[in-house]
Amino acid sequence: MAAKPTTSPFRLGALLLLLVLSACAGEATPFVESTQVLIPSTATFTPSPVPPSGTPDPALSAPDEIATTPAAGETPPPVADGALAVDPVAAELAALAQRRVAEELGLPVRRVRVVEVTAYIWTDTSLGCPLPGEIYTSLSVDGYRIVLSAGDNEYIFHTDFDRALPCDAANEQLPDSTPES
Repeated sequence: MAAKPTTSPFRLGALLLLLVLSACAGEATPFVESTQVLIPSTATFTPSPVPPSGTPDPALSAPDEIATTPAAGETPPPVADGALAVDPVAAELAALAQRRVAEELGLPVRRVRVVEVTAYIWTDTSLGCPLPGEIYTSLSVDGYRIVLSAGDNEYIFHTDFDRALPCDAANEQLPDSTPES
C-alpha cells in the first residue's frame, strides 16, 4: 500500500498566504495627483476705516501716569531731587500709592498728585509709622516717604522697597538720616 503524502497545517497556511498575495499583486495601486493652483494668492492691502491722526488722543493716554504737574496757577510741588525721574523704584512705589488712594476714593489715578518723594533710612520695621502697643525690630531699612494729594487732602505713605504703607500723620516718626546725609 502506498503512503499518502501528508500536508502539515503550516504548509496549508503558507499556501493560502501565497494565494492571497498573488491575487493582490495584480491590482494597480491608485495614484493621487496633487491639486494644481489656478490663481496664486497675493497679498492684499486693506485700508483702515479711520485714518491715522497726528495728534494723540488724551482719552487713550496711560491712566497710571504719575501726576506730578501742578494745576493752573499753582507752583510746582517739591519732589525730592527729582527722585521719580532718576529712581524707578521710587516711581513704582509712588504709582502704587497713587493707585491705592485712587481706589479708596473712587477717583481716576490722574486725579491723585505726587507732592513729595523723599528717601529715608527707617530705624525699625515700622517704617517710621509705629502703631501704639506694637513691638518692632530695630534695623536699618531703606525706603521712601511719599506724600500725595487728592482734592484738599494729603495722604502719607512710608515704604521699603517692596510695599507702601499708609501712615497717619499722628503716628509718623521721621528719622534723622536720609541716604544723602
